[in-house]
Amino acid sequence: MILYIIRHADPDYAHNTITPLGKEEALALGQRMSRVKLDRIYTSPLGRAIDTARPTMLALGMENTVLDWTAESMDYMQPRVAGKGGYTFAFRNGVTDVEDCAELERDETMASLVKNSDEFLASLGYERDGGVYRITRPNDERVAVFCHGGFCCSWIAWLLGMPPFMGWERIKLRTSAVTRFNFRNNDTGYTVPECDYLNDTSHLPPCGVPNSGR
Repeated sequence: MILYIIRHADPDYAHNTITPLGKEEALALGQRMSRVKLDRIYTSPLGRAIDTARPTMLALGMENTVLDWTAESMDYMQPRVAGKGGYTFAFRNGVTDVEDCAELERDETMASLVKNSDEFLASLGYERDGGVYRITRPNDERVAVFCHGGFCCSWIAWLLGMPPFMGWERIKLRTSAVTRFNFRNNDTGYTVPECDYLNDTSHLPPCGVPNSGR
C-alpha cells in the first residue's frame, strides 16, 4: 500500500478555505495526483483541506471520505511541557532534553493521534505490532489523506518511529507538499512504513506556480 500524506494548499484561515495562490497550488497538485490513480481519498473536515483535494477528486471522478481525527489542533504545534506552564514550542523555549518532554507522549491529543492512526491503518490491512505492522490484508492500494501542517508533522513523526510531538520541531512541510510512505507486502507478514519522499512540491514549478513559503 502507498500512503500519501498531503498538507493543504496556501490557506485563507479566516474563511476556512484556500487563497487564490492556494487554488493554483491545488490545481497543480490535482494534475499530479490524477496520474497516481488513487483508490481512496480522505480529507480532514476543514474547508482548506477539502478545497485542496477538490481538483484531485474532480480529475479522478472520486469523492472524499472525511476523517475527523485529521483536523488541525494547536496541541500539535504548541504541545504542553511539564513544568513549563501553558503551551510552548518545546525546544524553542528552553527544553533541551527529550526526556523533559516524556509527558507529551501521554498528552491526550498525541495519544488520540496514535490510537486513530493505528485504527485507520488496521482498517487498510496493516495492524501495528510494537514497532512494526502486521500485514492482515496485503494490497496495492494508493491512499491519499489531505490534512494539515501540525497534524501531518506529528503523524509523519509517528510513522517514522519518533514521538509525535517531535514532528513539529523537526519536520517542515510547505503548502500542498506531498509525503509518501510505502507499506511493502513482505513475505514475512510484517512491514514498516518506508518514507519514499518528504515535503515534495515538484508539481508546482511545471505549472508555473510559486511556492507560498508557508
